[in-house]
Amino acid sequence: MACGDCNIDSTGEDMTDGPLRQGEKRGCTDCICCLLFIAFWVGMVLVAGYSLTYGNVLRLIYGYDSYGNVCNQLNEDIENITLSGMNMTGRPFVFFMDITDPKASLEICVSRCPDKNILNKADMASYAKETGSRLCNYDVEVDDYVNQEQGLKGPCPDVVLDSIPILSRCIPENVTALAKIQINEIVEFLNASEFISKALMDLYVARWWILGLCIISMVVAFIIMVLLHVIAQVVVWLIYILSTVGAIAGTIALWVTYYYKKQAYEEKPPQQQLEMEADNVQTFLIFSICATVFTVILLLVILIMRKRIAFAIELFHQSGKAISAMPLLLFQPFWTFICLLIFFAYVAAVFVAIAATGEASLDEETGFVTYDPPKLVRYFWWYHLVGFIWTMEFILACHQFVIAACVVTWYFTRNKKTFDSPILNSIWVLSRYHLGSMVFGAFIITLVKVPRAILLYIQAKLKGREGELVKFVLRCLSCCLWCLEKLLKFINAHAYIVIAIEGRSFCPAAVRALNCLISNALRVAAINCVGDFILFLGKLLVVCITALIGVAVLGYDDNLHYYAIPVFLACIFAYTVASSYFSVYEMAVDTLLLCFCEDIRTNDGSEQNPYFMEKGLMEFVNHSTKKLNGMSRRRRRLAEEHDGDEADAALRPAEADETRSAPPAEFKEEKAGDEE
Repeated sequence: MACGDCNIDSTGEDMTDGPLRQGEKRGCTDCICCLLFIAFWVGMVLVAGYSLTYGNVLRLIYGYDSYGNVCNQLNEDIENITLSGMNMTGRPFVFFMDITDPKASLEICVSRCPDKNILNKADMASYAKETGSRLCNYDVEVDDYVNQEQGLKGPCPDVVLDSIPILSRCIPENVTALAKIQINEIVEFLNASEFISKALMDLYVARWWILGLCIISMVVAFIIMVLLHVIAQVVVWLIYILSTVGAIAGTIALWVTYYYKKQAYEEKPPQQQLEMEADNVQTFLIFSICATVFTVILLLVILIMRKRIAFAIELFHQSGKAISAMPLLLFQPFWTFICLLIFFAYVAAVFVAIAATGEASLDEETGFVTYDPPKLVRYFWWYHLVGFIWTMEFILACHQFVIAACVVTWYFTRNKKTFDSPILNSIWVLSRYHLGSMVFGAFIITLVKVPRAILLYIQAKLKGREGELVKFVLRCLSCCLWCLEKLLKFINAHAYIVIAIEGRSFCPAAVRALNCLISNALRVAAINCVGDFILFLGKLLVVCITALIGVAVLGYDDNLHYYAIPVFLACIFAYTVASSYFSVYEMAVDTLLLCFCEDIRTNDGSEQNPYFMEKGLMEFVNHSTKKLNGMSRRRRRLAEEHDGDEADAALRPAEADETRSAPPAEFKEEKAGDEE
C-alpha cells in the first residue's frame, strides 16, 4: 500500500534538487504503522460485515411491538411467542398502552397515531372504524373493545392522547396535558420532543433556504480566497474592515430584532402570549449578549494587531504566488470534503447496523420480547469509534501533506517559469512513501481524542448526579485534553511539512519541526499568528454575510417557529466551509516558513549555493526580523533608563534570543554575526 519500497538508502525516486540533497532517495517511512492501520481496518470490515448481516436496521427505524414484530414489515415467527410473525405492512408507528411508563407498557403497531384525545372504549371503537387504526391488542375485535380491560398491559389503553409521530413512535403532543397526569419518567423527553419536533419542522420548511445559504457561503469563501492571492493588499484591508463592520452590524441586528420581538410579545394580552414566543425572545437575548461580548473582544484584538498588517499583506502575497502557480490546489479541500462525506456516511451506516444487532429474547420482568445485542457487540462501538477518529485524522493528514508537498516543490524549483502543477506527483509521493507517517500522526491525535470521548460519555452518564467537585474535575480534564490536542495538531502539521521537505519518518520530522519552531519563536509569533488571525477574520466575514442574509430572508417567515435555528445551522456550515477553503492558505504559510529555514540551513547565497527563495520573500522576512529586533532594542533602552546596570545583566538572555531570531542565525551563527 505504501510500504512496497522500505529501504530508504537504496530505493525511491528523486524529487527536485531542493528538498533532498543531491543523490539522496526518498523512501517509505513508518511502514509498521501502515501495516497496523491495515490490520485495524480489516477488523473494522469484519465488524461492519457482522453488523450488516445480523443487524436489522428497519427495526431501529420503525421500532417493534411487544411480540417482536417490526412495524411496517412482514415478520417471521419467533419460537414460543404468540402473536409474532404478523404482517405489519401499513402499520409504521409504535403505540404505547400507557405512555406514563413506556418501558413496562404493552406496545403495538398502528397505522396512524391518534390525532385527538379519546377517554373511553366506545370512542376507541368508533375511532378504529373511522380511521382503521386499532388501538387495542391485535387479538381483540373492534366490536369487543367495550368489554376489554384497560391499563398498562392492555389489551386496551386507559387514556389515548393526541399524539404525533417522533422517530416512528406515537408521542403525545400536548406537554401541559401530560404534566396533569404526572408522566414522571418521560416528562423531560417530552419537553424536549416538543422543541425538537418544532425545530425539525422549521428545518424542513426552510430546507431550501438553508441550502441556498450554504451555497452562498461556499461562493463567498471561494471568492475571498481567490481574491486573496490576486489583490492581497486590498483584500486584507477589506477583511479587516468588513469583519469589523460585519461583527458590529450583526450585533446591532440581533439587538434590534430582540427589541422588536420583545415589544411585540409584551403588547399582547397575557392570555394570548405563547410560550414559543417567549422562548424566541429569550433565544435572541442570549444570541445578542454573546455577539456583543465577541465583538468587543474582536475589536480589541484588531486594535492591538493593526500595526502588523503589512506583515500579513506580504505574507499572503508570497503565498499567493505559490498558489497561483498551481490553481487546482484551491480545489483540494473540495476533494477532501467529498472523501470525508463518503467516509461519514459509511461510518454512520455501520453504527446504525451495530445498534440494530441482537436476537429476540423474552424479558422475564415484563414478559415482552426485547432485542438485546450480545455483550461482544457492545465493544464493537468503541472499536469502530477509534477507527472512525483514526481514519478521519488520517484523511486530514493526507490533505495537509498534499498541500505542503505542492508548496515545497514550488519553493525548491529554481526555474519557476517552467513549473508545472505537482498535485498528482505529490499524491503519488504520499501514496508510495509516506502513508505510514500520516497514519502515525493521526494515531497520536486519536490517543487524545478517545479519552475526550470517554470523558464526554462519563459526563453524559453522570449528568444531574455528579457533585460540584466531580463536575469541576471532569471539565478541567476535558479542557486539558482539548489544549493538548490543539498543540499536537500544530506540531503534526509542521512535521508533515518536514516530511515533504526531507523525506524523514514522523518522529525525527516532528523533532526537527519543533526545534525549528522554538528557534524561530519570535518570527512564528509575529508572522504566523498574524496570518492565522487574518484568515480567522475571513472565516468570520463569511459567517457574518451568511447570517445577515439568513436573518433578512427568514426573519419575516411566519411559517417558522424558531427561525434562529435554520440560520444557526447555515452559519455552522459556512464556518466549516470557510475553514476548509482557507486551510490551503494556512498550510501554505506554514510551509513557506519552514522552507525558508531549510533554505537558509542548506545554502549560503553564494553562486555555488544560491538561495531558492525569491527576492521578495527574503526582503519580507528580513524586514520583519529587523522590526522585531528594533522592538527588542526599544524595550532594552527603556529598561536601561529605569533600571541602569541591573537591567543590562537581565537583558543578556533577551539579546541572545534576539540574535537567534535573525534568519541565518538559526543554522549559521558565524554568518549572522558578520552580517550584524
